[in-house]
Amino acid sequence: MQLDAFDVRILSTLQRRGDISHVELAEVVCLSASQCARRLDRLRRQGYIERVVALLSAERLGFGVMAHTLISLRTHDEAHNAAFHRFVREAPEVVECFAQTGDADLIMKVVARDLGHLSRFFDTLIAATGGLAALRSGIVLKSIKRTTELPLGGPAP
Repeated sequence: MQLDAFDVRILSTLQRRGDISHVELAEVVCLSASQCARRLDRLRRQGYIERVVALLSAERLGFGVMAHTLISLRTHDEAHNAAFHRFVREAPEVVECFAQTGDADLIMKVVARDLGHLSRFFDTLIAATGGLAALRSGIVLKSIKRTTELPLGGPAP
């Protein structure tokens, strides 16, 4: 399905203001409330909108440390991969994790209350997954850009 200008405006608005009411959204995108609701429903059904969430302040909630961690797995057999994936899915400290190409197999974004918490998290990760070939972390000093918005400049081709 091809997105038209109204769909793109709906998606762009939701990216900036996920808490906008349906009535306000309809006004912003210049559609009737019923047309807007039908389009929203279709965009959800077709998978363009995965979910709507609130972005919380990690700092205000006591998570003073964020680390980007590069991980190389010791082995790539099914059992070790399953153990690693299970640990990552269940660990609340892991806010993002991606398999990638390059020098490391994976990159994780981890939040912790302090450096001691981060160190204990890494000890638990290593023990729970049967060991890693390499683990390298960089501690975030400050955020320069943080967004979840995708660049929706116009209707998709």
